[in-house]
Amino acid sequence: MKKLLVIIGVVSIICTACNTRDMQDYNYSDNQKPRQYAFNAFDTECMISLWGVEDDNRAEDYYYSMKTLIENYDKAFSKTNVESEIYAINNRTENVVYVSEEVGNIFTLAKDFYNWSNGKFDISAGKLFTLWDVKNRTSLPMQNEIDEAKTYAADFDYEVEFLDGENEEKAKITFKSASKVQYDLGGLVKGYCSDTLKEMLDNNHDIDACIVNLGGNVLTHGIVAGRKEGFFKVGIFKPFTTTNEIIEVVEVKDRCVITSGDYQRYFKVDGDDRVYHHIIDPTTGYPTNNGLDSVTIVSMNGLLGDYLSTSCMLLGEEESKKLIDFANSAFDDKNIQAIYVRSDGTISKYPEKVYIK
Repeated sequence: MKKLLVIIGVVSIICTACNTRDMQDYNYSDNQKPRQYAFNAFDTECMISLWGVEDDNRAEDYYYSMKTLIENYDKAFSKTNVESEIYAINNRTENVVYVSEEVGNIFTLAKDFYNWSNGKFDISAGKLFTLWDVKNRTSLPMQNEIDEAKTYAADFDYEVEFLDGENEEKAKITFKSASKVQYDLGGLVKGYCSDTLKEMLDNNHDIDACIVNLGGNVLTHGIVAGRKEGFFKVGIFKPFTTTNEIIEVVEVKDRCVITSGDYQRYFKVDGDDRVYHHIIDPTTGYPTNNGLDSVTIVSMNGLLGDYLSTSCMLLGEEESKKLIDFANSAFDDKNIQAIYVRSDGTISKYPEKVYIK
């Protein structure tokens, strides 16, 4: 668990949702106004806000360094980009594929993630996820298509070997199963990227504070001058509204706030009130439907938060509490919290109270 184990160890409102929607006016006082940069990556609008860098050119250098890192992750983890490592894995003609350390780390963790979620979080269910292309679908897949796609899920029949030396490719994955299995790392890439950005920020003392919003994945870092106790406020959107209504606000410092929900990417079928969204349960072959519209995870670790937010949506509220208990006992961060927005509009938190430094 190389990457995961290494990392786990009131003026503004930043909003988190599956997409950023309209960027909010933060209403900072003059001495708190950040430099803000917006761009597109991960199929959504992203924003970086920087405090404490006095020189404009230096601030832009930091921004472009972070933007480049984000774009590199977007490219490396994409299953549709022909130059990506995941595309190379999914279209391999040989059993051995050489990849970056980052991709090797994810494939190392993948079976644990699968087991911890009782088979609900499955990076090998890519064929099923592609079948449910909610951006372009207007009708349901055929049952035989779903059944066939499911036969290529739950496949972790490979070995990962990390390489020494100065090789650009840091890991070797040897697959033992059919190349028809399609892997999809989209549920983890933003969190992994946030953790790498956090390492970059921890090693940079020119930046007093930073917010990185990757569309549903918010990283907060540092303290803004004049801000009481250094907390940021992060707002959680009300699902299925177009007015950017905020239904809950969490106060965080040096933590990630990561939301998975059913209300941004979905389609409906005539005569059917159900929302067919992008969070697919690989055990049923259908979008999950368990009384939740969103789950927000507050955690130190972005990769873990990304994994937990999706897994909690898939498991449902009561079953996912066991996963939150496990995460709070297994890792260095003992203050992981899940915020559930139910389909009836009510909200619950688990644990109800966490200790915030």
